[in-house]
Amino acid sequence: MRRLGALALALTLTFAGCYGAQQTRPDNPVAVGSLKPAVEDKDAGLVGLAPGFNLKNYQVVAVEPFPVTDPAIKDDDDRKLAAAMSAFLQSELVRRLRESGVFTRVVNLAETTMPPTQDRTLRLSGTITRLGEGSQALRMMWGAYGAGRTRTQVEMRFVDTRTGQVQLVTADRRIASVGMWGGSSKDHLKESYDDMARDLSKFLARLSRGETPAAKP
Repeated sequence: MRRLGALALALTLTFAGCYGAQQTRPDNPVAVGSLKPAVEDKDAGLVGLAPGFNLKNYQVVAVEPFPVTDPAIKDDDDRKLAAAMSAFLQSELVRRLRESGVFTRVVNLAETTMPPTQDRTLRLSGTITRLGEGSQALRMMWGAYGAGRTRTQVEMRFVDTRTGQVQLVTADRRIASVGMWGGSSKDHLKESYDDMARDLSKFLARLSRGETPAAKP
């Protein structure tokens, strides 16, 4: 057991600096109206854009809370985790979008109501469709091989507040299985959401420059 524990620690130390939350293909994302996230993008996962959508026409984005719809959420502990992760995702989206400079204003709808404005506005909403803590014990022993991994998937939609039409949909899935002593499940999930928010902002910045979705090389 001592040798096994030493091996697990060595593997953890070897991979901890190399592996974080990893992006993987989303699991059965759903369509919103006529749009479905089906085009692969190197940052945002899978995306779908409405014909004629031009992000540069919008100056404001308002970010709603993201409810968790994973049917695996069943007890009080699960619900507490879901509430904490939903709040964290929303705050990271707001922070990253503000840092990106794509919009002149980013509104956190958990803190305020939608202010009246003459500017073209997008409302960002969605759901956390997958949320699993995995097993820290399994990650500690065999995380380098994917055992005990955390998993989460977020599906987002951007809606024009004037017309009510969906302009953009995305689906992003992240897993994580390597960290010091397997890594805290909450830390892995938070890293996943921070990475999602960062990469969504990168995708939107590319769109604002007139680029199109592009798969990883």
